[in-house]
Amino acid sequence: MKTGSFAEFLELIRKSPREAALVAAAAAILISITGFSFWLTQRMLRDADTADELNGFNSKLTKFVQLLRTVESSQRGYLITGEQDFLEPYVKKVGLLIAMAKELGDIAPKELNASEKVAGLLEPLAAKLNEMGQTIALAKEDRRDAAIAHVKNRVGQELTEQIEGDVRSILDEGNALIQRNEASTTRLQNFKFFVDCIGAVLVITFSFLSLWLLLRSNAAIRDAQDALSTANADLEETVAQRTAALKRANDEIQRFAYIVSHDLRSPLVNIMGFTSELETLRMELFEKLAAANALAGSEVLSKDFDEAFGFIKSSIARMDRLIAAILKISREGSRPLNPEPVDAKALVDGLVAGVAHQIREKEANVVVGALPGIVTDRLALEQIFSNLIENAIKFLKPSGQGEIRVEGFRRGAEIIYTVSDNGRGIDPKDHRRIFELFRRSGPQDVPGEGMGLAYVSALVRRLGGTVTVESTLGRGSTFELTLPTRALLQKRMAA
Repeated sequence: MKTGSFAEFLELIRKSPREAALVAAAAAILISITGFSFWLTQRMLRDADTADELNGFNSKLTKFVQLLRTVESSQRGYLITGEQDFLEPYVKKVGLLIAMAKELGDIAPKELNASEKVAGLLEPLAAKLNEMGQTIALAKEDRRDAAIAHVKNRVGQELTEQIEGDVRSILDEGNALIQRNEASTTRLQNFKFFVDCIGAVLVITFSFLSLWLLLRSNAAIRDAQDALSTANADLEETVAQRTAALKRANDEIQRFAYIVSHDLRSPLVNIMGFTSELETLRMELFEKLAAANALAGSEVLSKDFDEAFGFIKSSIARMDRLIAAILKISREGSRPLNPEPVDAKALVDGLVAGVAHQIREKEANVVVGALPGIVTDRLALEQIFSNLIENAIKFLKPSGQGEIRVEGFRRGAEIIYTVSDNGRGIDPKDHRRIFELFRRSGPQDVPGEGMGLAYVSALVRRLGGTVTVESTLGRGSTFELTLPTRALLQKRMAA
């Protein structure tokens, strides 16, 4: 059994101890009954084999006595009639008696303990055969009267009776043992029948009990499924309501961003217009003052005016960039995603070629490793890599030894892309805030509004992924993108 399957089995036992104990008890009882029934069967088979062996042995003993009688009858018939036909059975079978007696000694069943008794038949049998041989020899010498007189002295008859008595004694012991075996077999059969009946009753009982537990479990499962279906329906309804609410909120936020941006930009345009008119008036005013030589220090006043106008224009330009960034994020949130197969390596190579002049100015090196392809929104992925690469270029050290590496790999149902640099790095306390809108880290000596990483975070989130950073001051930064596979992405886009 595999490790996972065994762990699941143990977990099932832990969750259902009563059912597990019942199954274990049933298995133990049934195994015991089956084992005991098997033992009884084997015992009965051994008794049957012993009975067959005893019956076979008794049959051979009976045949031995019959053979002895046949030989003796042939001998006496010949002695009485003197005809050669009566002697023929004697001639053919007298030699078999000794061989049969020895065979009986070899095949005597161990349970009978009759080997010595059978061996004891050889001596009287030899004497009997000798007695019959002598009488036959006398008859052939035409001394039939002497032969018959020898028979009448009852020596041969006594030997025959002794042999038959010994054989009968062995037969009686064998029959007694057979009867005991038959009685034992009968008892074992009755006992086995009783055990089998108990086993059958237990099997039926456990079968009904298992069926009852199964029906109860199925009923519980159906109840749980019904409850789960109800909960899922309620959850789906709740999720649908929350999703609709979130969509409404998102739409409202986008409308708000658009309205705010539009309303902020409108007064900016007016301010810029009035500033241009003021510049025109200033030129006319200071020209007239200079011509009339009516105002001392007009040059200083002119410089103050120029500085004030410069501040106003700079603030207006910055606010315009911030508003444009807000509108960009707002539009990106409403843009429909279009999943398609994207060759990430070719895409990044193209982006690197587009900023080659910036890389040369920094005297930096960009290494693009193996990047697995992905099915995603091409425009979103392009903007993500573009912002990360340009951000890395901005913050490279000016030493001329800057390096940027773009790499990727597949991990299960996700694709991981990393953009690393050996620039000035980011303070650990700023690792989270750099992804927030208008947030920047470190010295503000590089142009920017703190929008790039916030834009990247928003795009990655729309694609169903995450973006994180690992960085140490003075040792560079690594941005890691985790994006879903095609199935997960399409599922998100469909939602």
